[in-house]
Amino acid sequence: MNELVFEVEQDDGWLVATCHDPEMATQAESLEELGPMIRDLVDCRFDPDDPRRAWSIRLHFVNDPVLAAGT
Repeated sequence: MNELVFEVEQDDGWLVATCHDPEMATQAESLEELGPMIRDLVDCRFDPDDPRRAWSIRLHFVNDPVLAAGT
């Protein structure tokens, strides 16, 4: 299946979405804003006849847990 995978992380109140193949990134303040921002990024990144414009977009939410140091 052809799809673009964006890793989504929180950074100072922003959601940052990064695709690594090909490299591109965008950000938004909410999940509702992030979807259209990613779609706009993909539309701008690829020529109108590029088949990647029609690929599915998968969001992979990265949540790195922080373990407290032992006391």
